[in-house]
Amino acid sequence: MGKKELNAIKALGINVGHIAGKGVKEKIMAGSERLTSKSTPAEIAAWLKGAMERLDKLVPKAKRFQIRENCGYDCARVNKGTLDRGKAKRKKYPSLDEFLAAEQKKPLSGTRLEKKGNVLFWYFTPHTFSRPMRCFCALMKGLPEEETISSTYCLCSRGFVQKYWEGIVGRPLTVDLLESCLSGAQECKFAIHL
Repeated sequence: MGKKELNAIKALGINVGHIAGKGVKEKIMAGSERLTSKSTPAEIAAWLKGAMERLDKLVPKAKRFQIRENCGYDCARVNKGTLDRGKAKRKKYPSLDEFLAAEQKKPLSGTRLEKKGNVLFWYFTPHTFSRPMRCFCALMKGLPEEETISSTYCLCSRGFVQKYWEGIVGRPLTVDLLESCLSGAQECKFAIHL
């Protein structure tokens, strides 16, 4: 496990502490101190699966949403280059509609887009990526194919998707997570309300 992954787990703890309190943080983050740069992907995924189970059990839905959304915002900051490339690509088109039409014809690898009215549906299909995977999140590389994880985990991606598309559109947006590969769906599905 690299420094980036360890930092993401630390960020989870920080977000839990700020939103749910120190006592809850201790319960949810229990065992995270054993994760090191030598931890295997399977160990990381197993710990995170347990952490999400504890989060679901101990924290009300609205606060869980906020915790994981903040983790997604952290991920967007860490992966700023991806967001910057999306914004730069958007600038090549005179209008948002022209940009969306181009993205629908040639989407980012491992994704696809559909627009219905004022809602953009963005699908993540990590199994079709150049290196097929279960999830684009490096922390989930080790989750066995036959296992699922709470969709609470994927609210982080919802936060990342929100920041990505807000950069492209240039204003605040609402994003809903509709389906998740890690929770058993064939692809992840986000609704971006334009």
